[in-house]
Amino acid sequence: MANPEISVQIPVRDGGDLFLGTLECLARQRTDGIPWELVIVDDGSRVPVEREFEGILSSFPRGADLRILRREGPGSRPEARNLALKAGRAPVALLMDGDLAFEPDLLAGHLRERESAGAEFLMGARVNAHSPGATRWQKWFDSRAMGNRPSGPFPWKYFITGNLSVNPEKLLSAGGFDPGIDRYGGEDIEAGLRLWKRGAVFHWNPGITVRHMDTVTVEGHSRKMLEYGATGLKRTLDLHPEAAGLLGSNWVKPMFSRPADPGTVLMRLLCRVALAPWFYRGVLRYMARHGRPMAGFTYLSVGACLIGLSGRDFRK
Repeated sequence: MANPEISVQIPVRDGGDLFLGTLECLARQRTDGIPWELVIVDDGSRVPVEREFEGILSSFPRGADLRILRREGPGSRPEARNLALKAGRAPVALLMDGDLAFEPDLLAGHLRERESAGAEFLMGARVNAHSPGATRWQKWFDSRAMGNRPSGPFPWKYFITGNLSVNPEKLLSAGGFDPGIDRYGGEDIEAGLRLWKRGAVFHWNPGITVRHMDTVTVEGHSRKMLEYGATGLKRTLDLHPEAAGLLGSNWVKPMFSRPADPGTVLMRLLCRVALAPWFYRGVLRYMARHGRPMAGFTYLSVGACLIGLSGRDFRK
């Protein structure tokens, strides 16, 4: 088989029906004869991927080279991503997740846009509010990060995997994904910061879309952001002093640490009140039930990160 031009790389652990849907979308890809590969990293699934998804995997089209790598243990998304990057044989790696649905031209769209824009790092949109019954929460979620901004460069803090094609050699030379971020979230943003420090330019095209099929809830997102704040965000700030202030992190520093001007001290005091676990839980219950005002979702997302970063837990 000819060398692939694009390598689709997906870490998965107990993927279930969502991953089956992703595989079905991949099996329908139309690349007009362009060879491609799929590298699946089975990150310690209870039932091995090749056994659970034997039917769909056996029906993959000609021109698609399929490989499954397995890791044992509790699972590590950064290490699984790095394993796939090293195993890939193509000059482009499309870093995806195992809970996405998309049209048959996704791979061709990434290749076409990369060539047109001269982009080594290209991110498309991941849409949560894709159904007629989408919630206000899902619509708010889609407005975050790059949201519906027009095509063009984007900053490192929005470097998020899922619908992201990269130059694998440059990503690996920058250190790949940090295995030290061993819980939910932030390994992609931290890698983006390292790439940016090396001069990388990131390109955004909202016209290249995937649909996030996992059910996104306010409560579930808050739990994830709490974990991200305590792990991925904390490690990013420890490793990169220039990221100080990311997600308002300066406001949970010790009360009189520098700068200690009256305005800063007052803001830190207000944040301590606003991030009290009992207060956060009350807002969470209200927003989960009513879904308004939209600013409440921003408070919940950023607030959970800062609560985790400060070593607290709103669940207790």
